[in-house]
Amino acid sequence: MAKLTPHFNDLEFRDHQTHDLVGPPVMLLGVLENLRGQIGRPLTIVSGYRTRATNDSVGGAGDSRHLYGDAADIPEGYATVAQAEAAGAVGIGSLRGWAVHVDVRPGGPARWTYG
Repeated sequence: MAKLTPHFNDLEFRDHQTHDLVGPPVMLLGVLENLRGQIGRPLTIVSGYRTRATNDSVGGAGDSRHLYGDAADIPEGYATVAQAEAAGAVGIGSLRGWAVHVDVRPGGPARWTYG
């Protein structure tokens, strides 16, 4: 296990099936550290990097940012969309008003809702 920041390690970002790792970029780690600081409690990473096979098996988007290692999913109820924006997330997927996906994709902001 390699510590990436004071609060996150590489195991949290590895593909759940293969344990491969791409990323996470420093920018994503900064967003997650900022978000953790805002909410004032530990932040669980549900999903980080995904191989194509893993992404397909979980029904991920065909060009998911998880394939590039610059995205993280977090549990519903941890952070609002506004908090994710303030933390510096570029892409934000939300569920019932909660940020559940954050990424640092190139280009401009992207917002979408699940369910």
